[in-house]
Amino acid sequence: MIMRLASLVATSLAVAACQPSEQSPVPGDLAPVESGSESVQGAIGSAAELVGEYRIPGADGQDINLPYGISAIIDETTIRVSADCLNFAWTYRFEGDRLITEQTPVVSCRRGLLPEEEAVRAAFDAAEAVRRLPSNGIEFSGEGRSVVLFSQ
Repeated sequence: MIMRLASLVATSLAVAACQPSEQSPVPGDLAPVESGSESVQGAIGSAAELVGEYRIPGADGQDINLPYGISAIIDETTIRVSADCLNFAWTYRFEGDRLITEQTPVVSCRRGLLPEEEAVRAAFDAAEAVRRLPSNGIEFSGEGRSVVLFSQ
């Protein structure tokens, strides 16, 4: 009887461990927003809500673990990203709730991009939506790409 009870408890625990977690994935908290969504939870639709200095801990749902940080400075019209000696920049504007980014020339070193740096660059290139996450981060997303920023 005790063995049967112990077996039942062990089986119940094993089944419970296989269930999906209710915790959000890191670093994005939620799946990237698909462009054209009717209502985007936490949607940001104005430059005033974006202005600030940020660190970038993840892109495309993956953590960025480099020996240096990747940061962004956003003003009313421009997104500037720095990673080691690399610099990227985009002008941006909103057309309704849709974000439009255009890469703009900026002084930078001339070396190949690491996969994490390429993921950040590609996510800003593809960005069509921006929203505030439950973790208070900001996610830029579009075309299946995403990048997450947190205030510094």
